[in-house]
Amino acid sequence: MLLDFALPTHDRKLIPEGRLSGQMPWVIAIMLFLTLLVAAAGLTLADAARKGGDDLAQQVTVQIIEADPARRATQRAAVAKAMRGLPGVVSVKPVTDSEVRNLLEPWLGTGVIDADIPVPALVDVRFGNLPTDAMLKQLQDQLRPIAPNTRLDSHSSWMAPFFQLMSALVLLAGAVFLLLLVATSAVVVLAVRSTLNTHRGTIEIMHMMGGTDLQAARLFQRRVALDALLGGVVGFGAAAAVILAIGGRFAAAEPGLLAAASFPWYGWAILAFIPLAVMGLAMLMARWTVISALKKML
Repeated sequence: MLLDFALPTHDRKLIPEGRLSGQMPWVIAIMLFLTLLVAAAGLTLADAARKGGDDLAQQVTVQIIEADPARRATQRAAVAKAMRGLPGVVSVKPVTDSEVRNLLEPWLGTGVIDADIPVPALVDVRFGNLPTDAMLKQLQDQLRPIAPNTRLDSHSSWMAPFFQLMSALVLLAGAVFLLLLVATSAVVVLAVRSTLNTHRGTIEIMHMMGGTDLQAARLFQRRVALDALLGGVVGFGAAAAVILAIGGRFAAAEPGLLAAASFPWYGWAILAFIPLAVMGLAMLMARWTVISALKKML
């Protein structure tokens, strides 16, 4: 079998297995550590973009533009009352003047509410399902008798550039992930060729005694598999420690969109599968390298 470990004891001694005392396991551990961190970053960004996109797509802000503070407050209360009675609306939250003031003070300074600059009243609305443009247009027409200068802004529209950036970062993480796999494969090929040159005399004796290329390849496969398995355990442990250490820091991040970012539960299954996949890839590369080299050598 291609991934067979059941080799006779005397065959295993033909090519000594370095275990963690050699360089190969540590190189694979470092490569896997970086690969797993990139994969974890990509999974976290993808999960955050999905959750944030679904959440924002269901939110709409109603802006009521009215210079008179009293009429603005009256219209805000009327709009909130009308929105609560509409089908598909999950929650309605009028934004108070103090909250609007806190939002604008970093850019406009203090005293902008009810001053020379007219500030719209805001009502945050959350729908149960994704509202379409036609629904928003119809809703705006329904609210105009209550508040003539009313505008509806979908959160997903003005946050589209942010999610486009996150999508680009996910694609970048995927590209780096593939490059690291290619680099790991190259390291395995170089290590196998070096070991093959070191034990060339042993391989020639095996052939003179009736051994085949596949038997020789199995020896290298087993050694590479053990190195990759041991390196994978070390790399996965180090990556898991880093992920757990920094995972809780997103809750304190700003803006609030990043506060919901977290490593998804299914990500651990994917990360656990990656070292096994790398071990299989390393064995395939070792088999191909040995058989190709032996055809030229012997």
